[in-house]
Amino acid sequence: MKKAQSNSRVTNSLYNFISSLGGQFLTIVMQFAVRTVFIATLGKSYLGISGLFSNILSMLSLAEFGVGSAILFKLYDPIAKLDKHRIAVLMKFYKTVYRAIGVLVAVLGVCLIPFLPKLVKDYDKLVALNLNAVLIFLLYLLKSVASYFFFAYKSAIINANQKEYLNNFISYFFTIGAGIVQIIFLLIYPKFEVYVIIMVLQIIGQNFVSARMADKMYPYINEKTTEKISIAEAKDIFKDCGALFLYKLNGVILKATDNIVISAFCGLDMVAVYSNYYIFYTTLITFFNKIFNAIAHSLGNLHTTHDNDWEYKIFKTVNLITAMIAGTAGIGIFVVADECILTWLGTGWTFKQPFALLLGLEIYTAGIRAALTRYRNTMGLFQQAKFRPLAGVIINIIVSVVLVKSWGICGVLVGTIAADWLTFMWFDPIIIHKYGFENTHSVWGYYFKTIKNFLIVCFVGFLLKMLCSHVLVGYGWISVIIHSIFCVLAVSPILILLNLKTEEMEYVMAMLKRYTNKFTKKKKKNS
Repeated sequence: MKKAQSNSRVTNSLYNFISSLGGQFLTIVMQFAVRTVFIATLGKSYLGISGLFSNILSMLSLAEFGVGSAILFKLYDPIAKLDKHRIAVLMKFYKTVYRAIGVLVAVLGVCLIPFLPKLVKDYDKLVALNLNAVLIFLLYLLKSVASYFFFAYKSAIINANQKEYLNNFISYFFTIGAGIVQIIFLLIYPKFEVYVIIMVLQIIGQNFVSARMADKMYPYINEKTTEKISIAEAKDIFKDCGALFLYKLNGVILKATDNIVISAFCGLDMVAVYSNYYIFYTTLITFFNKIFNAIAHSLGNLHTTHDNDWEYKIFKTVNLITAMIAGTAGIGIFVVADECILTWLGTGWTFKQPFALLLGLEIYTAGIRAALTRYRNTMGLFQQAKFRPLAGVIINIIVSVVLVKSWGICGVLVGTIAADWLTFMWFDPIIIHKYGFENTHSVWGYYFKTIKNFLIVCFVGFLLKMLCSHVLVGYGWISVIIHSIFCVLAVSPILILLNLKTEEMEYVMAMLKRYTNKFTKKKKKNS
């Protein structure tokens, strides 16, 4: 029975992973297409204000307080036990809290309006562009508020049942559809307000369709019940939410303040240039999150079995795969980002090194952070390191503000990287090993393998940078594509080769062999 459950978890994780990989590629293509048309029709200043308002309002997502993660953790056990009544009670609580959060976000957003001239260094530029900054801000605020209404909470039950790939398909459908509509309107009616309204409608449509799917798959979540979760349990959930809020605060501050600091010290035009590189960051972070969300719900289900040895083997496997994915992404940005921006938009849109190097390091770090965060959350470890994120926030703000004056935009990236490396990179593994695995395995083994893989990635990265600086240079998109292929073909194979004898790599190879044989047998049967 245990084996059947394990296979089910792996299969669901693979479905989630494949849907994330394929859909994210289509999303990247659409984002570049929309951005290209946006720049051609509206220009740099509009791009700057779009990036700034998006980041300001992402800070309001702090009002979510980590409720989503706390509720998901509570759902794993009743889902494993098929306790439908308990699930319905939790979903009812989730609905109430999410609506309250939506109202809170709206109120906080309106309160920010008087401070807009202080947050935007070139606020007078907006007046010259005949752009109603308050109206645009309100539209972005509506987009944020919409993410909490229109039955948004119902998608959680699909994810908790390890079927996030269904939500992925819905998300990609609306993202690509909205992108096509945005391009059409930018070409025939280039109004910034219309561009933002389409994003609002995208969120509403996506939430509505996901909710309808959840209703059909799990009709019991709409069970009419007067039962509420106990006061003690509500306190326990909100206690976890308090800890998760600090983690969320850290994650939001690490990136959301970047555009604010850049805008305040360097101006909107610099925000616009940075925002094009930021596409790489957001796309890859979304990709990381979807990958780890794809396996997180299976990990949460696995954690309910309390099989420490098996769970630790999966933990090591996930960490190795993370090093491959994050390493490829980070090196790809270091090697190809400048070349891609130059080919795409021209000389006025690029930064000099070490910007791309720092961005690549930040992306690699973010990948490691995403994996550790999912593991910590699926283990319910919300309280044990709740003050660590606060230290990260303080380090990030101080270092960024101090260094931006002398190092410019690179100083902002150094602040983000320093905050991560001085806090969670060493501390979160201790929490996971101590409380999640109950000290049955040494954290020093994790440190050794993480440092080893990081050094391998760095070595491969600098070799690839030297190679791509001398081979097939100056051929436009041909150079970008070939250099990207070099990165993809170099990082993971070298990490695999140097980890070939490890337990986690043996597990990966066995899993690949099992699914290859399964696919081959199925193909023969159909033929």
